[in-house]
Amino acid sequence: MIDHLYLSLYRCFTFLFFPFSKIVIKWRIKRGKEHSIRWKEKLGEPSLERPSGKLVWLHAVGLGEVLALRGLILKLHKKERNLNFLVTSSTVLSADVFKKNCPPKTIHQFLPYDVKIYGNRFLRHWKPDLVIWSEQDVWPGLSCQASNFGIKQVLVNGKIRRESFNRRIKIKPLHRVIYKNFEFISAQDFSSKSFYQKLGASCIIRTDGSLKPHCPPLVFDKKTLKITKNAISNKSVWVVGSSFLEEEKIAIYTQKLLIERNVRKLLVLVPRFPERLHEILNLLKDFEVKVYSRGETPDVKTDIFIVDSIGELGLWYKASEVALIGGTFSNVEGKNPWEALHLDCVITFGPRHLKFNDDFKLLKKLKLAHQINSAQELFKILSRKDQIPFSNGIKELKKKLNKDINSLTEELLSLINN
Repeated sequence: MIDHLYLSLYRCFTFLFFPFSKIVIKWRIKRGKEHSIRWKEKLGEPSLERPSGKLVWLHAVGLGEVLALRGLILKLHKKERNLNFLVTSSTVLSADVFKKNCPPKTIHQFLPYDVKIYGNRFLRHWKPDLVIWSEQDVWPGLSCQASNFGIKQVLVNGKIRRESFNRRIKIKPLHRVIYKNFEFISAQDFSSKSFYQKLGASCIIRTDGSLKPHCPPLVFDKKTLKITKNAISNKSVWVVGSSFLEEEKIAIYTQKLLIERNVRKLLVLVPRFPERLHEILNLLKDFEVKVYSRGETPDVKTDIFIVDSIGELGLWYKASEVALIGGTFSNVEGKNPWEALHLDCVITFGPRHLKFNDDFKLLKKLKLAHQINSAQELFKILSRKDQIPFSNGIKELKKKLNKDINSLTEELLSLINN
């Protein structure tokens, strides 16, 4: 009884939002937070036709979560070529980057607001054969509507941290209602599994690890890579991917140490938020600097190249020998290391990586990643005459990863076909 009361209260809240939804969208468009052309998708109005045949709908909220779905989509596509995939997300950035890295037979739409009329409009058009929610972003109204449509649902890549659990337990009845809709939950780790159980999940809960290690490499233009290498005379490159101020300060001081000792390398900074360009430039007055947004390209004299644009990370991971993973010296607590690893970078990371703790622990164990605590330690790695080789751990890693995702893929296919 109490579960349905919570759901009814949630429904009332979204109903009250309904008259203001278009006003909110227009306000967000002016601030660049909504797509100026595709905004009607947020109202459940499709901008594309539904492909014929079976359709799997996958949803994740933002950039990292959406990109993490690519490996699972590729596995499902490989086993059943006739499947079509609809991926939804909530942010403009996720849509733009996903477009550049889109798997085969996959289309993207924005997730509609969780208002009943929008959800019905969305579901009647797309008629998915299976819904795959990812990580923590499950919309209660849409999930219950999909259940009313008789559509099977699962949650994959599920991860709940202690802070999130402490917030969610306060509205446990609402979560209990949602989890009743799922055939199973695939959690990233055992602690998340325990949290789902405490939140009232009564379905089967598997532990299959994270989806991020299964993703294909980020795309890059081979011609641009060749031109860039020639422009810098094949000078060694290292990169800070998805950087924040704390990593940038470490990297800049490291680059200073390299230059002082006549170790000539190009440092590439790819800030997580490109609009921070001015802040970064204030730190670089003693260096030869080029900036992507100015139409500049690095040359042999360039010390530091700032890539203040989204969607270029694949190129610079591929161009680099060593990557310092952003967020690992700040309260961001880490960004995804797998994107760099899949493009053959030696991984370095700082002491703050709670969000990807299991990933870094595994990579460190297999000698595929190296924790550093200071610029001096990073300098020692970068100044080695012989680059750190990838260990034999790559083979062991791929074997483990294939076993994990194959089991999950087979379970999903059985739901689609039955």
